[in-house]
Amino acid sequence: MFRMLRQILDLKSFFKQLGEDYFNCIARKAEFAVYGLAYILWTAILIAVPHEYKGILASLQSTTAFFWVLRFSYLGLAVVCILMARDLFDIICSYLNQPLVDFIIAMCTKTFTAVSISIVAILTTKQKKQEKKLQQLAITDELTGLFNQRYFIESLKQETQLAIKGHYQLGLILLDIDDFKTFNDIFGHECGDQVLRGTGALLQFINKDSLIICRCGGDEFAIILPVKDLATIREIACRMKQAFERLKHEYFPKDIQNKVTLSMGMSICPEMAKNSDELLYQADMALYHAKNLGKNKIHFYQDVILQIRKGISSDHQQLIGVFKALLSTISTKDKYTVGHSERVSGYAVLIGETLNLSPKEVTILQYAGLLHDIGKIEIPKSILNRIGPLTEEEKCIIRNHPVFGENILEPLEDMDHLTDFVRHHHERFDGSGYPDGLAGNKISLGARILCVADSYDAMLSERSYGRCFTQEEAFQELQRFAGTQFDPEIVRAFITVMRLKTLQENKILA
Repeated sequence: MFRMLRQILDLKSFFKQLGEDYFNCIARKAEFAVYGLAYILWTAILIAVPHEYKGILASLQSTTAFFWVLRFSYLGLAVVCILMARDLFDIICSYLNQPLVDFIIAMCTKTFTAVSISIVAILTTKQKKQEKKLQQLAITDELTGLFNQRYFIESLKQETQLAIKGHYQLGLILLDIDDFKTFNDIFGHECGDQVLRGTGALLQFINKDSLIICRCGGDEFAIILPVKDLATIREIACRMKQAFERLKHEYFPKDIQNKVTLSMGMSICPEMAKNSDELLYQADMALYHAKNLGKNKIHFYQDVILQIRKGISSDHQQLIGVFKALLSTISTKDKYTVGHSERVSGYAVLIGETLNLSPKEVTILQYAGLLHDIGKIEIPKSILNRIGPLTEEEKCIIRNHPVFGENILEPLEDMDHLTDFVRHHHERFDGSGYPDGLAGNKISLGARILCVADSYDAMLSERSYGRCFTQEEAFQELQRFAGTQFDPEIVRAFITVMRLKTLQENKILA
């Protein structure tokens, strides 16, 4: 019984593969039917017409067979051979009362046709296999065997459009190997390649049912998959991380297996993102945040604008459009600033809540964090994206961005202290900051909070002019400058709540 069931399943998979290879669209099905009808038509006419016209119709029949096999290779050959067997029976019956030479000519014609279409089928199949192999190579990452970045971008666009049209949720998980550079620097590039191959193989094993698994370049991987909702993709990511930790000893050398960890960022479309670019941006921001939380973490993208929309009063709902317009403008100049501002806003809210500020004060902090660098709109793009040290004149221009920000946000001055927080977020606790050289408690509490949040995220960010810090290194740097650049009380509160948050994340993953 089991043997029969297996045979049925094999037959089912055979026909499924047949459909994928030859009938992947309506046009192909129609084309196959046209060749079949044409061949049968020539056969029917061939039987009925006078003997002197049979040669012409036999040529038309052979031509149809050639095209059928050329377009459908072995499938076309199989069907044509079945029909030709029927033709041979008709030839034998028709030429019994005819001269022997006519019979021989007809048989030779059929034999020549059979041999010719067999050669065509072999050559066509070989060519299609070669084309398929080249296509596969074009979309495959050579090192890991996963889909490559080119295929990832194309698939993300296509799958996102299908999700929007089909009204279902599409999830994107971006994964990054933590501290991958150390594997290359300490153990050598061969070890780095081993880590990449092992990670790719392990992700494939864990995600057998996933839609698309890709290597996006460097040490970053991506998984595109349909999901039900936000909770589902979080659950999948947690299961994936647990499986990775459980099975990684089978994929990596013993001396490095405990050092290989993953950070994950994720988002979904269309509930969170509205298109593929937005989905990729959100998942990338979430991944960035996961690494900022101390690496080996999972983080789901949180839309700051959406959070503000939920908490904002009806009198200020028009601000959502203002915020979006301002952030969109600066995004065209400096992509880093937008993601940085979103993270700073989140850290500022965390500090505000830890210091037991009122909901209204926390809300203003959230706005200020999101808009604290908005003055960079006035800074030339060439300065913002400069690789290497700035001139003194350029430094002066950069140091004016808090003032530019205050001027831009002047219409919002009815929102308590918002413009003050933005103007003074680069003031230092010892009075050596800018633009006004304020010190200690003369700097508003919100501006002091933004100073810590802004500096912490900058330290963890990969920028062209310096290496990024680990979370602990950033904490040490904050403590080192507590009392000079930063308010010591805010530094203590921030480090405490961040370590607690990291502890909670680890418990969830465990």
